[in-house]
Amino acid sequence: MAIFGIGAHYDSDVSEEFLSRGFACVGWSEDDAPPAHAILRQLRTGDIMFIKSWNPQTGLTIKGVGVVTEGRVRAVDSLGTGVPVRWVWSGDVRIGKLDDKWPVRTVTLYEEQHPQVQARVIALLLDRN
Repeated sequence: MAIFGIGAHYDSDVSEEFLSRGFACVGWSEDDAPPAHAILRQLRTGDIMFIKSWNPQTGLTIKGVGVVTEGRVRAVDSLGTGVPVRWVWSGDVRIGKLDDKWPVRTVTLYEEQHPQVQARVIALLLDRN
């Protein structure tokens, strides 16, 4: 089990579509974003996902938390390619700036390594805001 952050900003914020349709997706084509698709294919049933937003001025915000229900990648109309997720929490929790020299939070999909972020994601997943 691992914890992954995924961005949901295409031309606009599609977080609500991720939540309502039960998916986490990469909107870029595989030709345009091979690393994001490689990570997507590594997701497994039981991995924890969180929808994230990153702004250099305000830092990290968590918008949704859920569990991958099937580690099989599929095309999802208008969202790209993704995996099914049972989203169990949604909201707007600002973690803020993190001085951890982990420059991946601007990318579409990454495995979260920061203990503070991991703990907050798990607390939201378990409804311990």
